[in-house]
Amino acid sequence: MKKRIIVSNVVVLCIASIIVGHFYWKQKISKPTAASVESSAENIKEDNSKQNDTREDYAKNLPEDVQKKIKTALKEEKQLNFVIWGSESVPSDQNGWPEKLKKELLSAYGDELFNISIVSDAEETTHSVLNKKLYKKIADKKPDILLFEPFILNDNGVVGIDNTLSNITDILRKIQEANPDVSIMLQPAHPLFGAKFYPKEVDALKQYAEENHFTYLNHWENWPDKEDEQLKQYVTEDRSKPSEKGNQVWGEYLIKYFVAKDGQ
Repeated sequence: MKKRIIVSNVVVLCIASIIVGHFYWKQKISKPTAASVESSAENIKEDNSKQNDTREDYAKNLPEDVQKKIKTALKEEKQLNFVIWGSESVPSDQNGWPEKLKKELLSAYGDELFNISIVSDAEETTHSVLNKKLYKKIADKKPDILLFEPFILNDNGVVGIDNTLSNITDILRKIQEANPDVSIMLQPAHPLFGAKFYPKEVDALKQYAEENHFTYLNHWENWPDKEDEQLKQYVTEDRSKPSEKGNQVWGEYLIKYFVAKDGQ
């Protein structure tokens, strides 16, 4: 009888030892070691570094000062204020080229890098922008990057190119006074079929940008020629803004510029 009790006790102790050992080992292997935590942190750091390298590659077409801003912002995990501003040529609806560009920027660079604002002052001229001090709302956004269509089509036949360029200087000076480090990019409004004086004014804007060391984005390269009747399909009937086709070609040009991929 005693033997049976002893044997039973031994069996119970063995089973208990196995169970305790099993739970101890399970707990031990499930608890991360300092080395594993450090390794995981290094992997995350390496992944973030690779992601930043990719995003910096996307920016290779951009001016050097903008590339530096992007690199610093990625490293310091800060946001850049990117403001897109202009006339009716800069539509704020979901199908407009600004929204197309915004979508691609956020997709390529991530949601955290750019704080993107789209400001469309339809029907304004450079003269009325100054008189109404509309530049203040742009300056208040503290742009790091300003993509500006300077109302050149609205000014056509109303203000005169010399006055337009003088007004642009005053507008940009006001914005720069509030934001000395802003990177400014200029672009024309959409082209028009058969226009005679307007293309000359756009050429003057391009020359102005070059002389004043502003980046000039010539998206007209992506449109049908101004003497090609197909161009009529790329603007609305009243010619005040781009049509669906116009938004597409304008957006494609800017996306290719701001998000450089292999072969671009």
